[in-house]
Amino acid sequence: MTLTVNANSDRADLPKASRANELNDLLALAPPPRHAELEPLRQAARDRLHEQTLPTPRDEDWRFTDLSALRGRAFQAPIAPLNPEIVAEVRHLLCERSFPTVAQIVLIDGYFCGELSRVNAAGVELLSPSLPAIAPPEVFSDLNTAMLADRVCLRLTGSLPEPVEVFFVSSRQQQSVVSPRLSVEVAAHSQVSLIERFLSLTGDQQFTNSVTEFSLGVSARLRHVRIQHQSPTAIHIGCTAVCQAQDSDYEGHAIDLGGCLSRHNWQVQIQGSGSQTILKGLAIAMDSQIMDTHSAVVFHAPHSRSEQIHKCIVGDRAHGIFNGRIVVPQVAQLTDASQLNRTLLLSDKARVDTKPQLEIVADNVKCSHGATVSQPAADELFYLRSRGLDERQAKTLIVKAFALEQLTDIEPPLLRQQLEEALLAKLH
Repeated sequence: MTLTVNANSDRADLPKASRANELNDLLALAPPPRHAELEPLRQAARDRLHEQTLPTPRDEDWRFTDLSALRGRAFQAPIAPLNPEIVAEVRHLLCERSFPTVAQIVLIDGYFCGELSRVNAAGVELLSPSLPAIAPPEVFSDLNTAMLADRVCLRLTGSLPEPVEVFFVSSRQQQSVVSPRLSVEVAAHSQVSLIERFLSLTGDQQFTNSVTEFSLGVSARLRHVRIQHQSPTAIHIGCTAVCQAQDSDYEGHAIDLGGCLSRHNWQVQIQGSGSQTILKGLAIAMDSQIMDTHSAVVFHAPHSRSEQIHKCIVGDRAHGIFNGRIVVPQVAQLTDASQLNRTLLLSDKARVDTKPQLEIVADNVKCSHGATVSQPAADELFYLRSRGLDERQAKTLIVKAFALEQLTDIEPPLLRQQLEEALLAKLH
């Protein structure tokens, strides 16, 4: 079956019935679930989608994001999963990126690949795929659930000496819809690291619609690195949902490099007092890429803090988008929250839309937000050129310093080195 959505259907005046049909056409391409336990989750999401449509610029959270790349593609039903030739290609791809890990989880086109995964480690437990979902209801999160082919659920306990690494690999050259899903419980008083990597084999033109969920127990600590480095022709929409209990600590790093259209929704719910959230993001958009980051940190308890720094580098005709919300209701007294978005424009035709938001009802809080948009500063360029660099070398040095600052806290060092090489390759 093939789905072609009218490229002009991104108009805000498109009838609601037509936009609802777009969702129904996508749902018709859903693969059968690998586990019977997934069917109730899928059906509940389908029921919610009856009241929803694909967003248009009239939807506040989507008014800057051009979805014509999604609407203009002819999607096809998926072929048989875990083809042996594809598994062999993925094995070679992973060998190039390996470093010591306590466990390795591999999903190919949304399906868990046991042949390439290593999960029999102390402190790492596979759970039933019917684990309750915590991602907030939203059209693409619900679409992910409604089209689930497989789901990986983990429980991490203790102080793990090495990170858990999860690979989401898109392989098919046909234009299909992939819905990977990862749900992780971090047990109380545990200290763990988890790395997500979204990668593509050559020629990937898929629409990857992913959801990752983290539930942190009391006094749990999670260091999370999310790397989206798919093919330049891929479409990627992802959600990271985090729920934090009392005295928990979540540190997240999101690096977005690939895709012609990429959007990452960071949804953090701070449910317990004394918790800390640190979000660091870096998006590099070149050519005609669209890189969109939306985040929401919602406090439901007092005496907690959050800190967010998101950087964008936008060149050529690319479009960078940042929309960050901090929500502090009356119950969340003594909250300390800060948010900063910094964007570096490398071209006169590059575009950025930034919208940091504070929604505060509590009166005894310390909250701040800000945004800056600039080009490489003339005085910095002059200083570097006076030291013997030409204009291109000077500009490259400024951009490298701007980008690599976001990687200083990423562990292990070998991963940080790999990311630096990938960033510099794209910037060049």
